[in-house]
Amino acid sequence: MKKTFALCLSLALAVSLTACGEATPFGFSSDSQSQTSSVSSEPLSEREVRQMYSAPENYIGSTVELTGKVFGGVEYSGNNIYFQMWADPENSDLNTVINFPDPECELEDGDYVRLNGVVWDVFEGENMMGGTIIAPTILVNDLEIISYKDAIMPTVATAAATPPTIDQSGYSVTVQNVELAEKETRIYVSIENNGANEFTLYDFNAVLIQDSTQYESQRNYDADYPEFQNDIRPGIKTEGVIVFPAINQGPFQIIMEARSSDWHEDIPDYVFDCTMSGVVDG
Repeated sequence: MKKTFALCLSLALAVSLTACGEATPFGFSSDSQSQTSSVSSEPLSEREVRQMYSAPENYIGSTVELTGKVFGGVEYSGNNIYFQMWADPENSDLNTVINFPDPECELEDGDYVRLNGVVWDVFEGENMMGGTIIAPTILVNDLEIISYKDAIMPTVATAAATPPTIDQSGYSVTVQNVELAEKETRIYVSIENNGANEFTLYDFNAVLIQDSTQYESQRNYDADYPEFQNDIRPGIKTEGVIVFPAINQGPFQIIMEARSSDWHEDIPDYVFDCTMSGVVDG
């Protein structure tokens, strides 16, 4: 039966009785968790997952491992949680209907999740424009709420700064950690003002230099990275992340321009030499 729902609105709760038990949102039966015992297979490859969205009916019973973003609301019904997610959250694509039999899980719209489960059925519905939507329905075995960074911009390599901390007249700047991702570079910075005056450092005045190329800092408005304060009074410590474009896995420099409120106080640039410290397994 075709069900109609509006994307980006709350999920429809369609309840009826079936021969195998009480039906739940999107056509799952109330005893569907017990039905997975006969299903066992290796997870689909990334290529097979993409193919699965073109013809989900051909993959019923297959095991999948997915990462996605919850959208359109979350419904709790009995011992189950039902929601939609984008399995390609960066492009808001690959609509997926999820049944997770764990009513204790506190899941919210906009959360990022990593899960494994079984392709259970095919959901057919309509969006607000009347277009047909066909989405695989996944019965989940395990689900983990993860961060935006882990879902969209996972770390592929790390680097370390030398020296990690530079102190000038009591104005201390530390590069705590450096993470390289496929589409961005993240510099974790700690600033502590033990000097005599207000200390100012702006992330947009920082640059990264590698192989004779200078990279300016950039904003990632989709991420919720912490931001350090810019005008820092004596005795204050603050931490945050500076984001740069993606770079190669090789040596580079980070240069931060700063000043104090006393114009007679000369504060040279903070210059950190960075080398690779590790590669993160995918």
